[in-house]
Amino acid sequence: MLTRTWPKVAIGLAVAAAIGVEVFVLSGAGDEPADAVTGYFQAAIDEDCPKAFDLLADPIRGSYGSVERLCDRARADTMVSFQVGDTELTDEGAKVFVTLVRPNLTLVDAVTLVSVEGAWKIASFEVVSSDRGHGQR
Repeated sequence: MLTRTWPKVAIGLAVAAAIGVEVFVLSGAGDEPADAVTGYFQAAIDEDCPKAFDLLADPIRGSYGSVERLCDRARADTMVSFQVGDTELTDEGAKVFVTLVRPNLTLVDAVTLVSVEGAWKIASFEVVSSDRGHGQR
């Protein structure tokens, strides 16, 4: 009896796994504006410059010009951690607030994102506040 049941169980598990993968892929896991911001800053910390550059849209992408220039800037940056905060949806896209921690400075940036071919991309960064009095807030 066990030998007849085992193939059915194995097939059932394989089908369940396939459905789970399909649901995960089609649910758009990682497609929120905050996910793009997290991906960008984690890539910057990891010095994964191609990944970080891929998450940029114009005009900010054009200001870096190339992956190499972005990588030079990432190497010079002393960011040690970040914390993604609130997301505000706008008519143009979204704005995500992120706290950036450097050895001698903590900043809150507003990261503006736009949807490009269905993916969230970073269009600009704006310092909102810092522990040294910079910013708009």
